[in-house]
Amino acid sequence: MLSMGMSSDYGAAIKEGATMIRIGTDLFGKR
Repeated sequence: MLSMGMSSDYGAAIKEGATMIRIGTDLFGKR
């Protein structure tokens, strides 16, 4: 399992082979 970054990083995470991505900002907005 590899977990990387934030919503804006999902493309790079997928390219690097991430099996789990975090998309919290897109779901809940900025802190």
